[in-house]
Amino acid sequence: MLARYVRILKSPGSYGVRVDYQEDDDGLVHKRADIVHSAAALLEKCHLIKYERSSGRFQSTELGRIASHYYVTHNSMATYYQHLRPIMSTLELFRVFALSNEFKLLPVSIPQNSCQIDL
Repeated sequence: MLARYVRILKSPGSYGVRVDYQEDDDGLVHKRADIVHSAAALLEKCHLIKYERSSGRFQSTELGRIASHYYVTHNSMATYYQHLRPIMSTLELFRVFALSNEFKLLPVSIPQNSCQIDL
């Protein structure tokens, strides 16, 4: 993390830091605050944290702790929050989990024998 910060200070344009940040903010304090605010707002939108904008404080929610413990992306957690219900069939549950980003690149093979076809 420190190496990235040093690289941003040496070459801010390469990391999307606009000129207006560079002129007024040598240590990029405002830029870093903007990055933290954007990330916190996104996590709050996904119900992973509670974000108090006035003080800049945030607190993890139960969903946020689950996501961090199991390395689940914020997009997947937002999907779960939106689609999961207290009572669901197994098929419905699999459909929700199939919407996860973690499963998007999972290859699906064509069944080749009768046992696989039956499954």
